[in-house]
Amino acid sequence: MAVDRFAVLRLAVLRLAVERFAVERLAVLRFAGRRFAVERFAVLRFAVERLAVLRFAGRRFAVERFAVLRFAVERLAVLRFAGRRFAVERLAVLRFAVERFAVERLAVERLAVERLAVERLAVERLAVERFAVDRFAVRRRVAAGIAGTAASGEPSSSLGLVSGGETGYDCSSLGVP
Repeated sequence: MAVDRFAVLRLAVLRLAVERFAVERLAVLRFAGRRFAVERFAVLRFAVERLAVLRFAGRRFAVERFAVLRFAVERLAVLRFAGRRFAVERLAVLRFAVERFAVERLAVERLAVERLAVERLAVERLAVERFAVDRFAVRRRVAAGIAGTAASGEPSSSLGLVSGGETGYDCSSLGVP
């Protein structure tokens, strides 16, 4: 009976060992499954983070490219503005030069006109003075001729002086009556 009891106890211990091994194996398998799940989650999370990093890098590249293009556009705008401003300033300088030339030319033409007017006035004044001198000379000779005719009694000599026979002047053009 002791042998049977020992056999039963041994069988119970073996069965307990088998069950314990089964429990531990199940625990190991569950732990392995959880570890696999955790590692798979880690791999997926790494893949998601890598994708996020790549997307961020792509967006950052797009933003930097846009910034470079915007800078290029603004620089082009500044260069175009500088070119237009230079053209406007050059046009202003040329216009100022043309206006200054026009003013100087007008001043020269005005000076020429005034000088011509002064010379014309001098010529006309000289002509008037010469006319006055010639008229005075004609009247003086006419008066002298009339006085000589009255003294000598020759009426024909006064007519010759009045008509300008001796002096060479046309009295009608000089305004002598």
